[in-house]
Amino acid sequence: MHLRTGRLSRALLATLAAGALVAGCGDDEEDGTGEAAKPTAFTVTATAEGKKKKALEFPASVKAGLVAMTLTNSDTVPRSAQILRVEGDQTVDDVLKVVNAESTKIPDFMQDGGGLPAVKPGASATATQNLAPGRYVIWDDEGGDEEGAPGNDEFGAKGEFTVTGEASDAELPEVAATVTATDEGTDGDDKTYDFEFKGLKAGTNQVRFENTGEQLHHALFFPIAKGKTIKDVEAAFASEEEPQGPPPVDFENGVGTAVIDGDIAQNIALELKAGKYAVVCFLSDRKGGKSHAEEGMLEELVVE
Repeated sequence: MHLRTGRLSRALLATLAAGALVAGCGDDEEDGTGEAAKPTAFTVTATAEGKKKKALEFPASVKAGLVAMTLTNSDTVPRSAQILRVEGDQTVDDVLKVVNAESTKIPDFMQDGGGLPAVKPGASATATQNLAPGRYVIWDDEGGDEEGAPGNDEFGAKGEFTVTGEASDAELPEVAATVTATDEGTDGDDKTYDFEFKGLKAGTNQVRFENTGEQLHHALFFPIAKGKTIKDVEAAFASEEEPQGPPPVDFENGVGTAVIDGDIAQNIALELKAGKYAVVCFLSDRKGGKSHAEEGMLEELVVE
């Protein structure tokens, strides 16, 4: 299924390297009692013993509601901490077997999503979102860039935790910028997939990434290479042929979000330099099919 990349050409994906997501939770918002609603801290540490023993250390449970999840990377390579709420009795390995499968279909027992994409070695990053009660699988989807190579989850960076208590309708703290993923008509023939941007600028952006559609989405920001255009990017992402020459985007300096489901939002921080970006979602609909990038969810963003 490849939640992170969808059906993008393997030859092109072999060059993809995720960028860093820097910490940031935004300002506190009042909870209706006149006091600021403070997210509950949930700390995850990425550790390693050599190249083939990876782990994620985290609490066994956290209270439902606003949660500020911080990933600290003590490894020498980029690490991530993706999460999914699981509705069913599937084991962690059952879930990750589906996540890492070639199929693009996403089963209904996988819900919500969230967490943190790649964090650079020695750095920390924070994402804040409202977590519903239930059982969550957490894993590191970094590594495994070469075809057939195991990812960090296969080296032990995986597990599960429980979100306890009652569901909360607490609002995320207000932030200065928004990235909204939308989809319309995804159950019919007239499909529309899109990104909407507001308030993004050069520097560190406190961002609310919100999915108002029905499908899972993420937003990956890749600087467009000098001399290339968004048309060049569209052609490269659509091609299944072996790439010729340098890619039209700078994969190594890309930044992005975790995967989230419809009606889910999270606050994160994105570090953007001035210039032109290709913003893309590589996921597919739950029932499978083309990637959202192939369906048109590939936008040009100019950052000043």
